[in-house]
Amino acid sequence: MNTVNRILIVILLLVVMVLCNILLVAPGAIDAVALQSAALADFFDTFQPWARVGLGALFALALDIVLILFIILEVRRPKRKAIRVEKATGGEVQVSINSIADRLRYEVDRLPDVLRVKSKVGAKRGGVVIELDVETVAGVDVPEKAALIVEQAQQVIEEQMGLKLSKPTKVNLRAAPYSKTPKMTVRPKVNEQPPIASHPDEPEEDNLPVLAEV
Repeated sequence: MNTVNRILIVILLLVVMVLCNILLVAPGAIDAVALQSAALADFFDTFQPWARVGLGALFALALDIVLILFIILEVRRPKRKAIRVEKATGGEVQVSINSIADRLRYEVDRLPDVLRVKSKVGAKRGGVVIELDVETVAGVDVPEKAALIVEQAQQVIEEQMGLKLSKPTKVNLRAAPYSKTPKMTVRPKVNEQPPIASHPDEPEEDNLPVLAEV
């Protein structure tokens, strides 16, 4: 936004400089401008009233939108890209917000049962604002894991990086869904008794000759 402000100021100064030179060197130019303005007004008078009002409202709306955008860009405070280290001694040290987010994501991702981490870091008066989106494995103890994540984030920000938390860390915890693979059912085998084989030395009863009684 500073670049845009400089460009606008330069343009306005050039316009004012040209107008002042014209008015001081050739005062008769004012009459020419007045005549041109009167001719333009007469030209618009040739339109129907509804058309003249519609065109005027359209141009006024476009001009208002452009001016409102410039006002918003001027009033809105730019986002801070770095945060001052509170515990630095002997000089002024600033850490970029991207570096803080990367450090948080790396340290929290090293915790057990953590699958993915997404960190959001912002700067406000009084310190740093942190929001973490964490995905864990299924079946974790949510209160215990959330407390561990908050403790790890606070340790990274305040002890390792020398910054200060503006408000408590916000953690959005999400557990991965359980596996939905179907269970394999194993049918029990039926105990089948094998056929009893006859001994080769023993004669089979069915093949013995039948003796008739005398």
